[in-house]
Amino acid sequence: MKLSPEERKERIKEYDKRRYQNMTEEQREKRKKNQREYYERNRGDRPRRILFPNMTEEQSKERKVKRNEYNKRYRQNMTEEQKEKIKEYNKRYRQNMTEEQKEERKEYYKRRYQNMTEEQKNKTITPLKQ
Repeated sequence: MKLSPEERKERIKEYDKRRYQNMTEEQREKRKKNQREYYERNRGDRPRRILFPNMTEEQSKERKVKRNEYNKRYRQNMTEEQKEKIKEYNKRYRQNMTEEQKEERKEYYKRRYQNMTEEQKNKTITPLKQ
């Protein structure tokens, strides 16, 4: 009996879920450590991959505007339940950040805020607290 790609994907997902639930705390820590090492080892100093290398500057700006409009419509059409779910996820994500990650995030937002034009700064909902 040959499984369809969707069924195979579902089976793998279930298998991984059971496997992760049955892991001891020590095994989870080891897995987490190995994943982090793998990520660090393979990340390197490579520049980000350019998705559309043949795109002109004008096309890229146009694409960015389209994407922003799409995202804006998507966020506006979200149900309250979806918005709440995202808020909960973000809350957990920020709580689980290490101090180093929090520092990096602060620095990133600080640089981002400084590089904004006055018009962009006025559009921001909550300005950066310093």
